[in-house]
Amino acid sequence: MSDAPIRAHYRSIAPKRVHYHEVDMQNIVFNANYLMYADVGITEYFRALNLASGKPESTGFNLFGPDHDMMVRHADVDFRGSAVADDIIDLAVRIKRFGSSSLTSECAIFRGEELLTVVTISYVHFAMATRRPAPVPQWFKDMVAAFEPVRPEGV
Repeated sequence: MSDAPIRAHYRSIAPKRVHYHEVDMQNIVFNANYLMYADVGITEYFRALNLASGKPESTGFNLFGPDHDMMVRHADVDFRGSAVADDIIDLAVRIKRFGSSSLTSECAIFRGEELLTVVTISYVHFAMATRRPAPVPQWFKDMVAAFEPVRPEGV
């Protein structure tokens, strides 16, 4: 798989233990939980991005302030292997693409060096007052480009 993500392409890698309640009767992670793992991963990504930028950690996940936010537009999950109860998995996240009012994240889930799953999520950046798409701020694109080991498309 030449298109398979590799760990070196990610600066934000958060470990997570697979808990018993996350697996099914086959003792593998229930498929819907991979979207939850990607959500945990993107939260940790924003925390790492915030710290790397020198901003105080207390500003939290939403770096856009009270007037703007993001919402999920599309998610795609590519299953390549299975995690089981008590595995330690790594949630490796990067922003791979910017559109004018969107961004696409990629969460590669590894067990050691083994790639288990790739979750790609597209978010729309929007104005809270109108709930309509708004341009992704250039300062945010620049912050991400400085953080990422692989430059995102559209910066």
